[in-house]
Amino acid sequence: MSTSLGSLLLASTDPDRLRAWYCDAFGLTPTPDGFLRIGDVGVLIDRRDDIAPSAAEPARVILNLHVDDIRSAAARLRALGTTFSVEPEWRGQAWFATAADPDGNVVQLIELSREYWTSRRLPPPRSGTTHLAAGEVATRLPCQDLDRARRWYAEKLGLEPAEERPGGLRYQFGHTWFALFQSSGGSSGEFTQMGWKVADIEAAVAELRARGVTFEEYNLPGLRTVDGIAEVEGAYPSQGGVGERAAWFRDSEGNLIGFGEAITP
Repeated sequence: MSTSLGSLLLASTDPDRLRAWYCDAFGLTPTPDGFLRIGDVGVLIDRRDDIAPSAAEPARVILNLHVDDIRSAAARLRALGTTFSVEPEWRGQAWFATAADPDGNVVQLIELSREYWTSRRLPPPRSGTTHLAAGEVATRLPCQDLDRARRWYAEKLGLEPAEERPGGLRYQFGHTWFALFQSSGGSSGEFTQMGWKVADIEAAVAELRARGVTFEEYNLPGLRTVDGIAEVEGAYPSQGGVGERAAWFRDSEGNLIGFGEAITP
C-alpha cells in the first residue's frame, strides 16, 4: 500500500478571513482548486459548521512553516496584528517563533541554519534569490504526433493527462508533472530526457513489459544492463544509497525515459 500526505485541511467558521490572512502573511496565492501551496503540501481552508470560531486546543495541531528569514517573516506577521507567544529565538541549530492565526491555530516559524544542513550532510534549500531559483521545474517532451503519443502513454504506461490544451498534454504526479507538446522536430533519443524514482525496479520493469514496453539494453564502458536493468555507481547524498539500479525505454516519439531504484548499503 502506498500512502502519502496529499494536503491539510484547516476548518474555519470564516474561511475567507483565514485564507486572506495566510495569503497576506506568507505571500501565497490560492490554486484554481482553492489550495494554498506551502512547500510540497497543499493547505485547504474550508468552512465547517461543527467547530467553534476559535480553536479550543490550538496546540493540538501546529503548522510548522519553514522560512528563509525569520525576522522579516515575523515583522510581516506583526504588521497584520498577529500575536506571538514566542518571539524569534535561537534553539541550537535553528530559529523558532510561535504565533497564532486569526482562528487561534498555532503557527510556528522555523529558520534552519546552514549548520543544521551540514550536520545532516545535506545541501541547504536554495532561496529564491532569482526568478528561476524561486520557480518550479517541469519536463517537456516533444511529440511529432500528439494523438499517437497520448494513446501510447495510456496503453503502455497506464497514464492519462490531468489536463490538455491545443498542442499539449500535461501529466500530474503529486506535486510534480511533465508535458507532451506538439513539435515538428524529432527527439534524438541519445540521452535520458526524463526519469522516475521507483520503489521496486524489477516489478516496474515487469509491469511495463507486460504492457508491451521494450527496454533498452546497453553494453558500454561503465554501463551494462542485465535483462534491461543496470547498476549505476554513485548517488546524491540527499537521495540516500550508494548508487541506483536503472532502466530505460523509448516512447512512441523516440524520447528516452528512465527510472531508477536506490541501492542501499
